Amino acid sequence: MRLASGLLRASLSSWCYGACVSGSVVLPQQSKGGYILQEEKTKSPIKRFLAWFTQQTILWSGLIIGIPVLLAAAWIGILIWVWDKPVINEAFRDPANAQLSRADKGALLAEAITYQFRRRLEDQGGWVPNDLVIFFDRNAACAAGIEGEPGGIWYVTTETFEVFADRTARIGGSSQDDSRLTNAAKKFNYDTTRWGISWLGGADSEHEYALGLEDFNDYVKDLRADKAISNVRPDDLAALLAELGGQNGAMDKIYSRLNDAQKVPPKQRRDRVYSAICASAVSADTLSVIRSAYATDFEEDALVSLDDAINDLYRVSQLYPPVVLNGADDSLWLVNHARNIAAMMSATFDPILDAARSLPGGDVAR
Repeated sequence: MRLASGLLRASLSSWCYGACVSGSVVLPQQSKGGYILQEEKTKSPIKRFLAWFTQQTILWSGLIIGIPVLLAAAWIGILIWVWDKPVINEAFRDPANAQLSRADKGALLAEAITYQFRRRLEDQGGWVPNDLVIFFDRNAACAAGIEGEPGGIWYVTTETFEVFADRTARIGGSSQDDSRLTNAAKKFNYDTTRWGISWLGGADSEHEYALGLEDFNDYVKDLRADKAISNVRPDDLAALLAELGGQNGAMDKIYSRLNDAQKVPPKQRRDRVYSAICASAVSADTLSVIRSAYATDFEEDALVSLDDAINDLYRVSQLYPPVVLNGADDSLWLVNHARNIAAMMSATFDPILDAARSLPGGDVAR
């Protein structure tokens, strides 16, 4: 037994010696991570630094480039949301409108007058973002678009709606106006630039306009259900056309002077250009329903004149793309737009008034 044990130890010793000499010893297998760590330890300090520096460069390059791109995309997205071209509603130009009932024609006319106003309030983030989403004054076109557009919409809408509310919801000269239209007209005339927390008693433009729209929507709903009065006569159409023609004539004079930098402050020029773009859409919407729904009240020549005026006004409303524009206040972009607006506004003045004069009671269009 002792001899066998000695022989075993001798054989093991000789095997270990031979394995060490030949280098064929098999060690327990290490994990992959262990080998990587072992490999990293064998790298020189310079190689380790270069590897770390490369990783950091890639990371920070991605952040430096990616963050501004994301911010720019978000900013442009906001602009497209609150500062896009006025939408042309083709339903206002549908010849089938002539077959509508008197009440439905009145409802459609009311909706056309307020269409751009309601869209600005309901579909583009409300009135407040148009006052607040201006982060830097240097972005001249952006600021002018966001500030000027609502002003142009508000001006033409309120002036035209006053005529509509005063004349079309009564049976005769001695009857009373519809109180809902009167209240809506008062609310729509509220200052466009007031901002506050309405439920805390603050004076807020959007809140006042929303109250006016409640009365307006209630009237239109009852009108379509034959529970309200719409009595749009030819002399009422003449009064509406005279109002729109007068507004376009006044705006034509304003925009034709925009190129004189010494007399018109730069910010005012920008605001007026964008104001005209949206104001023209309100006029075109209103004229489109007058042309389509009340065509039988006009002579053929007057209808041709209205078509020309509507096309010119819609062209003005689509003049610019919703992008961020920077540049000098006397930039060619602004000068060309002002010149185009003045020319198109001037072209619509006479056709609108000629159409008004062709109607009974058209002597108001002088």
